[in-house]
Amino acid sequence: MPIKIFNVCLLLGWLMVLAGGVVIHPGWGVAIAGVLLLLLTLATAYLAGLHDDASKRKASKTGEPGEVG
Repeated sequence: MPIKIFNVCLLLGWLMVLAGGVVIHPGWGVAIAGVLLLLLTLATAYLAGLHDDASKRKASKTGEPGEVG
């Protein structure tokens, strides 16, 4: 999946949580959506790091150059 599409999906999901939370209670909705955005950002960065490390290890084992950029 291209990174731009992934980021748009992540943003749309977060906006749906924000909209639903604000309808229930504005203060708590913004606070919970903010925490969720922070957690999702950290989780996706962690998973991207795991994927990047795995591709580098695989490339070093096969002798192929790793992806650049």
